[in-house]
Amino acid sequence: MLFGGPDNVGFTIEWAMAELIRCPHILLQLQRELTDIVGLDRLVDESDLGKLPFLKYVIKETLRMHPPIPVVLGGTTKDCVLGGYSVPRGSRIFIDAWAINRDCETWIDPDTFRPSRFMPNGEAIGLDPQGGSDEFLSFGFGRRSCPGQGLSQHTVEFAVAQLVHGFNWKPPDGMKPMELDMTETIGATVSRATRLMAVPTPRLTCPL
Repeated sequence: MLFGGPDNVGFTIEWAMAELIRCPHILLQLQRELTDIVGLDRLVDESDLGKLPFLKYVIKETLRMHPPIPVVLGGTTKDCVLGGYSVPRGSRIFIDAWAINRDCETWIDPDTFRPSRFMPNGEAIGLDPQGGSDEFLSFGFGRRSCPGQGLSQHTVEFAVAQLVHGFNWKPPDGMKPMELDMTETIGATVSRATRLMAVPTPRLTCPL
């Protein structure tokens, strides 16, 4: 929580905003939800987060496409067979969470940012990280899942809600949304290769 948390939370917020700016129709859908629940005369309060389901879908989809930790470390507690290979007890297992979250046999259009897949009638119904689904590995799973999952998700949701509710966003210098560079770094964590640059304009009637 002290060393991995701050950077990973920051990376996730940046990825979420990049995906929203790249998909203006999704950004508008989230802003409509915020306007309906919060209004335009005040900032988002933490108590509002439980009333914003589409915000949660946006964060889940961000974590699916851009897991902060792309490779999850696990271990075997007994002898087993995985994919036809004999794996003895006590083995260290490296699980490619990034690849599983982009698996076309598990997800429809896995490279497309589509928060609606997590809606009750979406194709990803039941793939809830809180429920420990094997298909969603952004925080690991089981007894060795990330202990900071609840805190980090809450922090990301609150930050993204404030940014999206308080401002309209567009790419700089006349750039088209789909021209945003979405290149990832390669390493222990997955951040953007280039920092996100965007132009905000206020959308609330209250002082920011």
